Amino acid sequence: MCGIAGVWRKRNPIAGGDLDDVGRMMQALAHRGPDDHATWNDSRLALGHRRLSIIDLSAQAREPMLTACGQGVLVYNGEVYNYRALRAILEAEGRRFRTVSDAEVVLEALHQWGPDKAIPLFDGMFSLAYFDMRAGALWLARDRLGIKPMSVAEASERILFASEDKAILACDDVARAIDAREITLRLAWQSRDSSSSLFEGMERLPPAGLWKITDAGIEKRCFWHVLDVLDAGRITGDTASDAERMATLEALIQDSVGLHCIADTRLAAACSGGVDSGLVTTLAKRFRPEMTAYVVDPRLGHSEAEDAARTARHAGVPLNRVPVDKDRFLELWPRTIWHLESDGWHASHVCLLALAEQCRADGIKVLLTGEGADELFGGYDWQEASMRPWRPWSWPQRLFRSKARLARRFERLRHAPFRTSVAGGHGWDRNIVLRALSPELNFLQTKIFDRLEPVASLSDRAFLGCCLHDMYAHLQDLLNRHDRLSMAASVELRVPFLENRLIDFAIHLPRRHKYRHKQGKWLLKKVAEKHIPLQNVNARKNGFQVSNTFTTGTEGLLRGGLLRDAMKWPAASVEDLIELAKRDQPSRLRLVGMELFLRLHAGGQTTGDLTEALHAAVRDAR
Repeated sequence: MCGIAGVWRKRNPIAGGDLDDVGRMMQALAHRGPDDHATWNDSRLALGHRRLSIIDLSAQAREPMLTACGQGVLVYNGEVYNYRALRAILEAEGRRFRTVSDAEVVLEALHQWGPDKAIPLFDGMFSLAYFDMRAGALWLARDRLGIKPMSVAEASERILFASEDKAILACDDVARAIDAREITLRLAWQSRDSSSSLFEGMERLPPAGLWKITDAGIEKRCFWHVLDVLDAGRITGDTASDAERMATLEALIQDSVGLHCIADTRLAAACSGGVDSGLVTTLAKRFRPEMTAYVVDPRLGHSEAEDAARTARHAGVPLNRVPVDKDRFLELWPRTIWHLESDGWHASHVCLLALAEQCRADGIKVLLTGEGADELFGGYDWQEASMRPWRPWSWPQRLFRSKARLARRFERLRHAPFRTSVAGGHGWDRNIVLRALSPELNFLQTKIFDRLEPVASLSDRAFLGCCLHDMYAHLQDLLNRHDRLSMAASVELRVPFLENRLIDFAIHLPRRHKYRHKQGKWLLKKVAEKHIPLQNVNARKNGFQVSNTFTTGTEGLLRGGLLRDAMKWPAASVEDLIELAKRDQPSRLRLVGMELFLRLHAGGQTTGDLTEALHAAVRDAR
C-alpha cells in the first residue's frame, strides 16, 4: 500500500537535517507510493509517508494522519481487512469518522484502545508507526507473520525507521557497511531476509514485532508467536469429520478472499495453475467479476501457462501471459537484487518482478496470490520427508528395537527433528550449526517439536512441527520477496491464506487433514476439487521453474568481484566456487546474486552496468 519513514530524536529537538533526511527517505521509497506524499513533525518526531491509494482514494485519507484531538498520529503500510468490523465497534463506542479508509480505523483503534489491545485485533498485513503524544511514546509494529516490512537503525542521538533499508541508507551520516556474517548465513541457506539486514547497524522488526520507543529507550517484544498460541490439545482432541472440516475450511477461504478483494482500484490474481493460486483466482471471481489473471510464461523450459489457462477458462477469468526470455531475465536480475536488498536466491524472483511490472503497466494495483498454503496445510515434500526418521517408533516397528537405543536416538533427533534441520545426522554436526548459524531459527525447531508433545505419533509431531517452523523460515523469505518485488512496481500483493482465522484453523489441524494417502494439502485439495479442474488438483507439485540456461555462464562474474574480498576467499577457492556455480544452479543464483548485491550497494554500480556485465560473462563462457 505505501512506504513509511521517520526520525525519532532521543534528546535534542527535531532539526532541519532530520527533515531533510525524511525527504531523502521518501524519495528512496517513491516506488512504494507514487500517488501522494506528505510529512509531519513535532519537536521529537518527524514522519513521512508515500501513498499507494487503494482504499478510499480521497485526499482526506492521506497520511500522516492525526486524530481529531491532535494527540495521535499514524503512518501505516498495508491493509487491515477487518477494518469495517472494527469501525462498527468504535462507532458504537462513540467514535466518529471523517473518511471511509482503513487507515483511520487503525489510528482510532490504536488511540482509543491502546496498541497492546488494538494490534492483536488487526486482521491483515501491516507495518506502522503510531505516536501517542499523551504518553510521549512511539510504537512500531509489524503484522503477525511479517508480510509487510520495517527497518530500524539506532544511532547515538536518534532512531531512524523506514519500509526498506535503502531509505535509511539515504540519510546523512548513515554508513553503507556490509555485514559479512549475514552474507555467510545466506550462503548457508538460512532464512534471514525478513528479519535481518545485510547492512551493519540495521535491524528489521521481526514478525509480530511490537516496539515501544520512549525516553527510556526501546522496549522490544512480540504480540504473537505460534509457541504462545498453539494448543496441542485441540490437535489431539480433534474428532471432526472430513466433511465438517472441509465445510469450515471452504467457508474460511471464501470469507478471506472476499476481504482481500476490498479495493477501490483494479484487482487481479497471480494464477500459476497450481491448487493455491487457482483456488484464490476462482473464488475471487465471485467478488470481482471484472478481474483478470496473470502468469509468467518463460520462453525456455517448463512453463505453468497451460495449467494456468485451464484454471482461468474454468473460472471464466481472462489470462494474461507475461513472457520472460533470457535477455529479459538478465535485464531484470540486477533490478531484482536492488529491490530485494539481498541475493535473490531463486530464479522466480526475477519473474515476479516481470509480472508485477506488467500488472502496473496494465493499470493493476492489487494482485492476489496463493502464498502461505503450503506452509499451513502441508504442501512441501520436505514436510512429508520429516516423518521418515521417526518411523522406528511406530507400531509394530518399535517392538523390534531396544528401548534404550530408541531413547538415545530420540534425544539426538529431538534436536534436529525435521528434514530441513541442517546437519541433523550427528549430534556434533548439529551443535556446530546451533552455535554458528541462526540460533533463533535452529533452536526453534526443538521448541516447536516439544510444544507438540501431546501428539502421540512422533512422525505426526515431526510433520506438523515442520509445517509450523516453515512459517518462520521458508515462508519469511517468500513474503519478503513478494513485498519487495511487487512494490518495486507499485503493486500491492495480497495473501488470502494468511488471514488470522485461517492461520488459527490450519495450525490446529491434525496430520490426517494435511497429509493422507501420500498426498500433501489433503484437506485443501478436497476443497479445491469443487472449484478448479481436477487435472490441476491432482497434478504433481513442481514449484516455479526457470531454465538453467537463463543464468548459465554468469558465474564468470565472480572472478575479480567483491564477494571474494568480502568473504576473504583465496584466488584458488574462487575458481572452485565458479565450478560449483557452473554445475549447480541454486549455488549459481546465490553466489552471483550476492556478487550483484555487493556491486550495487558497495561498489556503486548501476543496474544497467550489471546487466551489461552479465551479458559479457555469458559471452565469455561460450
